[in-house]
Amino acid sequence: MPSTSRKAVIGILAGLSIVVVVYSLIIVQQILLGLIVAVVPWFLYLLVRFILTLERIATALERLATARARESEPDRDGPAGDYQRPSESYGHSTETKGGVENE
Repeated sequence: MPSTSRKAVIGILAGLSIVVVVYSLIIVQQILLGLIVAVVPWFLYLLVRFILTLERIATALERLATARARESEPDRDGPAGDYQRPSESYGHSTETKGGVENE
């Protein structure tokens, strides 16, 4: 959440932008001047805020992916990490009906 000083600065800039647009419409009678002076800086401000927000989202997703990767890694220090499940043929005889392998 923005601080109160930041809100005050944004409020002052918004008021100044409105004054510039009104001045360009009434006194100078050119809308383009008001748009260039008042709207383009706000567009650039919003673009910078958008990019910074995307950067924060990317950083948070990277942290989340790193945490999930750590959770999915087996614990190599403990004995539980060495356990392997026996195969399907474990405990069964490897001999065929004839008693000879690989004939």
